[in-house]
Amino acid sequence: MSDKMKNCPFCGEVIFKRATKCKHCAANIDTGISNTSKPVTDYGLLLLGLPVVTTFLIWFWISGLNLLQSPGGKMSLLILLTVLGTAIITAMEASKVGMKSDIKKGSYSPTAWFFIISLIWIIGYPVYLYKRKNYGLSNRLIMGGIIAVIFVSSWGIMNLAIDSQKEKFRGDLEQVQQQLNSLVNFFIIS
Repeated sequence: MSDKMKNCPFCGEVIFKRATKCKHCAANIDTGISNTSKPVTDYGLLLLGLPVVTTFLIWFWISGLNLLQSPGGKMSLLILLTVLGTAIITAMEASKVGMKSDIKKGSYSPTAWFFIISLIWIIGYPVYLYKRKNYGLSNRLIMGGIIAVIFVSSWGIMNLAIDSQKEKFRGDLEQVQQQLNSLVNFFIIS
């Protein structure tokens, strides 16, 4: 940074030392009053709520299904809808607040956020919830990280439980098949 530049005390962006108003956040540097108002578009609670609702559905709906009701397929559909839903909501919010690709800030365009969250949700989701602070929105990293871990853990635990029930069912079927074979052999021999 040169002698003629300084960081804005409100947003941290580089501005001229003689500047009275930040060109990035519109704060009045001389009076110390931030003119930045919180953007009208804040989908933070929706972004946090969607995985929470899905987690409840996994525990209270999917866990009550029997194998004939295809709990694995229904859970996969819920996971897919949650990932795509959070990706779409993120892209909408990023678009409304004017996010652009900026390597210095580590920010991406709405389309890039959509693909990041769609493809690597467990990383992209909490990172977006942190990066949104650069655009006047609340930093929801901690809550988002906790929700992401609980969401993914719930999926993993339920997936293991479904696989365990499938193995038990296969074992029971094999046992019935052996008993039927023994019965058939008994009647053939007699």
